[in-house]
Amino acid sequence: MRELAFIETFLRENAAYVRERHAARGQVTMTVKSNASDLLTEADLTVQQRAAAALAEAFPGDRLVAEEGEHAVYPDDPNARCWVMDPIDGTNNFVRGLFPCFGISLAFAEHGVPQAGGVMLPVSDHLFLAARGQGATLNGSPIRVSEVQEVGGAKVEVEFGWTTERRLMLERAPDLIEAVGQVRCTGSAVVALCQIACGESDGFVHMTLTPWDYAASQIIVEEAGGLATRLDGGPLYLFDGKQGLMVSNGALHETLIGLVKPR
Repeated sequence: MRELAFIETFLRENAAYVRERHAARGQVTMTVKSNASDLLTEADLTVQQRAAAALAEAFPGDRLVAEEGEHAVYPDDPNARCWVMDPIDGTNNFVRGLFPCFGISLAFAEHGVPQAGGVMLPVSDHLFLAARGQGATLNGSPIRVSEVQEVGGAKVEVEFGWTTERRLMLERAPDLIEAVGQVRCTGSAVVALCQIACGESDGFVHMTLTPWDYAASQIIVEEAGGLATRLDGGPLYLFDGKQGLMVSNGALHETLIGLVKPR
């Protein structure tokens, strides 16, 4: 698949740059966006600009939807070919350094559904790739979700988001937080979902989240045997304007959905 090959090449070529900027993070230019925890670094901008330039050359006419600047706009036609990117998901982890848990995320989508995706974790040099109907891999080896079936033994990522979103999580998901065996929050959705894909975690819940935060890792989870839906169990389309995301190993999905109160 030409799109998957592009994703792999781009992620590999930019991993070293992100590692270098992370190592020198004390000198990285940084600004604040919507709130004090919503950070933007020169590394985010550079990786996104490189993607836009590379896509314009390789796939002229395709749209790039990404987290920063002019690209942070949904396409007029939600079914058209487009690319969905988060240049660095987990920017707070990137700038703090003690917990270097962040990733470069790029997906190709059509009909509002990811068709191919890749996530590169630059510090550990882990590359996750998937294409629709072709399975998912980690550094070339096939990966599979866990077989955990009991919620009391499950490890679930509960991403609380910005301060304005936390009350919604506490109102809708207290039963889930109390029921699962382990609650985690890595601060990076793509990392959390990739952990599900390779069987290291079992679920993920978020009350909002934008497509660039999960598009690539969504297909990685699905191709590894997991499920990704809205919080009511309905289908997940990237640009439908709806909010809420539940991702799991599949075996726990119905149970986790049932533990979230309807809005």
